[in-house]
Amino acid sequence: MTLMDMKLTLPDEVVEALGPNPEREALEGVLLLLVGEGRLSLERAGVTLGFEDREETRHWYAERIRTRPGPEAEEPAWLGEIVSLENLTQDELDRMDRFLKIRPAERGSGLFDISINHDEYLAED
Repeated sequence: MTLMDMKLTLPDEVVEALGPNPEREALEGVLLLLVGEGRLSLERAGVTLGFEDREETRHWYAERIRTRPGPEAEEPAWLGEIVSLENLTQDELDRMDRFLKIRPAERGSGLFDISINHDEYLAED
């Protein structure tokens, strides 16, 4: 691995927002950008960050892109990504906006269902 030293001057509010480990946060930000643009594989980013397995890397990436706002006109990069539901907690599922939420109609649906009441319906004939 080739290391590159770089002098980067950031405004105080950016350094403060990066938290107690600004170098690590800046590296993660660059890797998120490169992975999102398809210029670096997610697996390579995980190796660079020192993650031990693919699942840990996928979890890191999913957590970071979930909170990152994307351009309104473009589809999110994760749109076609496969999600393993069994690996998510109910709270994580509730926070995700990827799933269709079907709400009952106010009228004309669920008020009377012939398929549920078919015996009674057929008996009236």
